[in-house]
Amino acid sequence: MSHTILINGSSLPVIIRKHPRSRRMIIRYQPLQHHVSLTLPRYTSIRQGLHFVEEKRAWLADQITEKAQPVPLADGQIIPVLGNDYTLRHIGGRGVVSIDGDRILIPGDESFMKRRILEWLKRQARTEITRLATAKAEQINKPLKRISLRDTSTRWGSCSHDGNLSFSWRLIFAPYEVLEYVVGHEVAHIKHHNHSAAFWATVGEICPDYEKCRHWLKIYGSKLYSYN
Repeated sequence: MSHTILINGSSLPVIIRKHPRSRRMIIRYQPLQHHVSLTLPRYTSIRQGLHFVEEKRAWLADQITEKAQPVPLADGQIIPVLGNDYTLRHIGGRGVVSIDGDRILIPGDESFMKRRILEWLKRQARTEITRLATAKAEQINKPLKRISLRDTSTRWGSCSHDGNLSFSWRLIFAPYEVLEYVVGHEVAHIKHHNHSAAFWATVGEICPDYEKCRHWLKIYGSKLYSYN
């Protein structure tokens, strides 16, 4: 059975799942999928969960307003890339996407502009993340395994028990030091698969300003979903 909630005149799907180890109800607005996710403890009823969603209606409306101001990747738009602002310029003709001063030049047919700039941004993210992860893994004498990029809505990065790292490509829109912190955070998990004092000491070793970057993500991280 499908469930929805009406907010600001828009009907949002409510995706419900039960988690056997969850001790409380958890609600999140997922901006990429434009739905509400609700996690329930094993013995909490769907009816109780939907009542909880109704209680959080004002909070959800604020979340949607905060995260739903789209920034189109179109000609003339200014976007941040690793802390620097660039103006997107469609130039036509043949060639590859390139940086010219404070502009990003996108050749080709205008109808393919969005796709080409997205592909370019993801390549930049992969290149810089790989470089940072390699350097930080060397700092703690740990080998790197696979690095993947995704378009996630709940995590900026993750580290599997096998040591494989995954990151949101949208970190390309964050300041450079914030990207560096997220990469350092996940690399530190290769050494410590927890959030112990030893883990945070390792993060501090490879990212001295990590507390400032964590704060930036809490305050401004939602804006990274605006682009595209």
